[in-house]
Amino acid sequence: MENIAGILLAGGASRRFGGNKLAACGNDTVPIGVRSATQLQAALGNLLVVVPSGNKTTLALFDGLFEVSVCVDSSDGIGRSIAHGVAARSGADGWLVSLADMPFIQVDTIANLARTLLASTSIVRPRLSGRAGHPVGFGSAYRSELTSLQGDQGAQSIVNAHGDALVLMDTDDPGVVIDIDRPEDIATNSNVS
Repeated sequence: MENIAGILLAGGASRRFGGNKLAACGNDTVPIGVRSATQLQAALGNLLVVVPSGNKTTLALFDGLFEVSVCVDSSDGIGRSIAHGVAARSGADGWLVSLADMPFIQVDTIANLARTLLASTSIVRPRLSGRAGHPVGFGSAYRSELTSLQGDQGAQSIVNAHGDALVLMDTDDPGVVIDIDRPEDIATNSNVS
């Protein structure tokens, strides 16, 4: 998909899950993190998985399947992981930032977001029944703001600061609002895909 890079954030601590949730499998026996990465890769063709340093399980999950980059300061918050990923793909015309614990987003939804981003070069976000979801796309005009992010707020501060540039793409894809926080979330949502 032209020059839109997918940045998959795989640096969470999985505290509520009780173990590495990205390695947990749904009904299709594909680990959650791998499924999330596969969906982005299929839609965009350009994917970077950002993993935390010191987490060998997460690194091993993606290494050899996708391009992986270790963010040494990911413990400083999700903002650092976003900054790291965007800096590593700084030549892109835009970025779709996605979370590795959201495995049910449809490939067509991701592709539509990328097309919308290319057409508007602003900020795009999917919306399901009035509820904003993920992934969130940013045009190249936001490169310096994205690479300067820190802390746990992620890119929400950029979305808030540029609300007039936000394009909400309505979708019927429930995957844009389903993340896996607890083991029961897998079983509850396994029929979504």
